[in-house]
Amino acid sequence: MNFSVRFALLAGLVVGMAGLPAIAAPQQQQSPAGQQKTGQQQAGQKATTTGKPAVPAPKVNPAEEKAYVKFYKLNVGTDPQGVIASGTAFLKKYPSSAYAESVYARLTTAYEATGDDAKMFAAGKHVLQLDPNNVDVLSMLAYAIPRRVDPNNLDASGKLTEAEGYAKHALALLAKMQKPADLTDAQFTAAKNADEAACHSGLGLVYYYEHNLPGMISEFEQAVKLNPKDMSDQFLLGLAYVQAGQWANAVTPLQTCVSTPGPMVSHCQPLLAQAKKQLAAQPKPKS
Repeated sequence: MNFSVRFALLAGLVVGMAGLPAIAAPQQQQSPAGQQKTGQQQAGQKATTTGKPAVPAPKVNPAEEKAYVKFYKLNVGTDPQGVIASGTAFLKKYPSSAYAESVYARLTTAYEATGDDAKMFAAGKHVLQLDPNNVDVLSMLAYAIPRRVDPNNLDASGKLTEAEGYAKHALALLAKMQKPADLTDAQFTAAKNADEAACHSGLGLVYYYEHNLPGMISEFEQAVKLNPKDMSDQFLLGLAYVQAGQWANAVTPLQTCVSTPGPMVSHCQPLLAQAKKQLAAQPKPKS
């Protein structure tokens, strides 16, 4: 297989990020209703944190506060359309809300879950206009953009550069991030690893398109180590090893992929067979 594998091979590799735990939801106001948690901490969802110092809460319109709390009771994973409808209505009614960044961040995830790429990117960029250091959205866009790039389009290079910038910026922020007091060590580590894995995965695909094979291998090795459950990353790491002729290394991620039911199995099977065939054909070491 030529390293410049056709775009069609990657077109089906988009893996949803709706399940990634957030660790940098925007700074929220404290609810007068009683210590209202922000982000996905509500409705039994995974914890979020800002990593920002506490600031005095400004006065909040009670109707706005009530609408915001209602919005956050919706679950992105099970009801993305409900999140979209509620969030869109909230922003239409309260366009200058202090909660706008948080609402746009959840809309980014909801649009990704429903496959609306244009609105996902638009919402994500709204978040970054409000807070260029939102690591959850930075890592999400770093992961998503290269998976939607057609290398034959004139804007491909610009999009890859954009994704690379998001990934590197997020990784720099994550490296300095301190654990918030309301998260356990395990929660913080899991959330941080998820964002870091998304960034390394995005960089790996950027390097794939740039024909930087060593860079691709290095980034996907880190992505798989941090998040071994992403089978598109297991496939892409296996592909990189195959391209490098590292047949023994290729077997492990490809075998993991083939052994995990899902849409990636059909992509991984032929590469695994190729790697095993090449391994078997290698001269046996002399005893």
